[in-house]
Amino acid sequence: MSDPNLNMGVGGGQPPFGPGPSLEEDEKALKKGRTGVLVAGILAAVAVTGGLMFVLMSGEGGDEYGAIGRQINGMKQEHFDAFWSCALPNEQLSNLRSDQDLRYAITKRAQTNPGRYAQHVREQCLVKLNEHEPRLQQLIAPEDLQGQLDDLSGALSDLRGGWNEYVEQLDQHEGAYEEGEYTAQLNKIAKGWYDYKHAHNQLNSTIREHLH
Repeated sequence: MSDPNLNMGVGGGQPPFGPGPSLEEDEKALKKGRTGVLVAGILAAVAVTGGLMFVLMSGEGGDEYGAIGRQINGMKQEHFDAFWSCALPNEQLSNLRSDQDLRYAITKRAQTNPGRYAQHVREQCLVKLNEHEPRLQQLIAPEDLQGQLDDLSGALSDLRGGWNEYVEQLDQHEGAYEEGEYTAQLNKIAKGWYDYKHAHNQLNSTIREHLH
């Protein structure tokens, strides 16, 4: 059963599970789009890092919030968004507006071939989350952003933990895929996903207040 506290307001309930696109089709689609996503993310991160270094070296504090905001948003694109594009190829990520949507998108891909999906996520996708957390922890943020930044890092840690547990259990899977066997792992993934998005929005809101 999904956690109602994670529901972000999309009606219609969860669609019935049926055969989704094969992992081969997903991987082909992923390869077509991966290069553009990664290049854009890398360029954004380089630009953001350069902006932050300029502010720190110049001693000008007026753009401190803008600089940290650009860096946080660059990291989200490079790591968080890129992870979901990898783990859920062919998915319109903007359509994932509730925990039901997220669970359905994950299960649709895992149920066809659990072992192969686990291998794909572990070898191709999780590195993006693994690189994200230490970069967040290296940020030096204004004091009033630090608590929200800790929330963002904590949500990311929960998300990584949930995915690691899910992938590990998929490796041990035998027989037909039963979503109920993975309730605890999917709950943790959904909560980490929701908490990350919420913390990121809160950070951006606080930053905008300082820029107006």
